[in-house]
Amino acid sequence: MGRLHIGLVAALWAGAAAPVLAAPASPRPVVEFRWDAPASCPVEAEVVAELERLLGGPLVERKGPRLTAIARVRQEPGGGFDLRLWTVSDEGTLQRSLTHAQCDALARAGALIAAMAIDPSVLERMSEETDAAEVAAEARTVEDPEPLPEPEPAAPEPEPVPEPVQPEPVQPEPPKPSPEKKKERRVRGGVRLGAGLSFGDLPGVGALLRLTPALIWPRARLEFEVGYGPLRRARFDDTPDRGADLQLAVGAVRGCPLLHARKFEFPLCAGLELGALYGRGVGYAITSEARQLFVALHLAPGVFYAVHPRVAVGGIVEGAIHVVRPRFVVENLGEIYRSALASVRALVAVEVRFP
Repeated sequence: MGRLHIGLVAALWAGAAAPVLAAPASPRPVVEFRWDAPASCPVEAEVVAELERLLGGPLVERKGPRLTAIARVRQEPGGGFDLRLWTVSDEGTLQRSLTHAQCDALARAGALIAAMAIDPSVLERMSEETDAAEVAAEARTVEDPEPLPEPEPAAPEPEPVPEPVQPEPVQPEPPKPSPEKKKERRVRGGVRLGAGLSFGDLPGVGALLRLTPALIWPRARLEFEVGYGPLRRARFDDTPDRGADLQLAVGAVRGCPLLHARKFEFPLCAGLELGALYGRGVGYAITSEARQLFVALHLAPGVFYAVHPRVAVGGIVEGAIHVVRPRFVVENLGEIYRSALASVRALVAVEVRFP
């Protein structure tokens, strides 16, 4: 179960142990859902279809205790929408409140909340984090509930029911941090392997390999990267048999705000690179090796698709500005190569995450 799903359980069921209104028991298991919303919102049939999709079957075939869910949406003066959801069961009545700028997102979240009230195992069957779960996680229990918008449906076999007694208001104790919420905020680990092309770090266009361990939070990443640029040739134009063979080693650290859209992730990374260019003379009677250090600042936006909660694939485009530029000079012949002021890299990558 994803982090958001686990946090959603705690958020939606907080306070469920103290029902506001006692409801009569029903000898026959019946599940009902009602939807009341403005014309700009999804119609009831669409919301019921989403609810039945989450439950895995029609409402009329549900078995178990009686439960009625009543959802009412009203548009606020500022343009947003306010959802009030009453769930009425043999244990009592519970009211929740949720607001959002888009009514269709609110409808999906309301269907998810109602599905959880009918069958809490819905979350266990969800294999991914969804935008509906993210919106539904913001739902709060109303401590001073409004009356039901409609009277509770009568039982199939009507019988006299005593007048419900309104219990005295009880000031709830401040909720204690639950293990589920702590677990939702935990950091994950990841290891990414990337390969691609670079221009400006070494002569011409050539291959680039990257290995990137990372710490991953729900909304941010911290990456520690090592990279290698395989050997490339630098030669004098007038003496093409003389020059140097160059290769690159680099390390980087960068931070990334992390955006989400369903299964897609958009890391927007920026960081600092420290590395070295290694050169070896070619075509001289006496050859030598040299090493030049460099420093660069870079931006590295990317897009990844989570094919599994622990596996993601995607691509990264990097742009780097060399603050310190390596330079290789051959005595009596002059400069043979100097890193460009800016370099561009494009990579594809796969990342494994844990736990």
